[in-house]
Amino acid sequence: MHKIIVANYKMNGSKKLYRHILNKLNKLELKDTALILCPPFLYLPFFKISNDAIHLGVQDISNTINKKSTGQISPKMAKEFGAEYSIVGHSERRSLGETDELINQKINVLLSSDMTPILCVGEKSKDENLNIVLKQLKDAIKGIKNHFELIIAYEPVWAIGTGEIPSIAHVNKVAKSLRKFLDKVDVDYKILYGGSISDENYQDMARSEIDGFLIGGISLEVNKFIEIVKGIDNE
Repeated sequence: MHKIIVANYKMNGSKKLYRHILNKLNKLELKDTALILCPPFLYLPFFKISNDAIHLGVQDISNTINKKSTGQISPKMAKEFGAEYSIVGHSERRSLGETDELINQKINVLLSSDMTPILCVGEKSKDENLNIVLKQLKDAIKGIKNHFELIIAYEPVWAIGTGEIPSIAHVNKVAKSLRKFLDKVDVDYKILYGGSISDENYQDMARSEIDGFLIGGISLEVNKFIEIVKGIDNE
């Protein structure tokens, strides 16, 4: 797969809505794009996938396989319902106190369970030094020795839900920095962009040096989401 689009449904949806979304997405014919759908844990059993281009993920995972972890979800549980991926380190989780150390633990748990992390990184403000993004990546995969797979979602926090997106030059600068580091690591990776992507601006951002998108709110508007997916697939 050349391009990847991740749908982060966050704490949204209903059985009825997701059945409607899947009815349409399962009919998509994609040439070179993979979709990763990340619903709330509760709705995983209703995601009946009949399209080889569509994969399942979860929005978070436990940092331990210790069964004495009230309220947590383990990779083994997620995999029982077909999940192959997990978002890790989303800014909304970081804002609740999730540290780079905890994110590193989650990535190790995922990799040991043959699941692929979707690591979110991004600066809080426009004025923040972009070295923070590279540091987030380095801290997240610190100590990993064996070959692994990783999807990185660059999401500048100041762009999430604001309708404002960074320039292509800005995104390319970040992507170049991440690639320079990752090319020295034994990893297969993709770099996505996330933050206020819509059916009106995705074509501009698609010209940047990224491998796809992490999409939030508009993923619930299935017709607009399909427009974006088809547009990227035809790039």
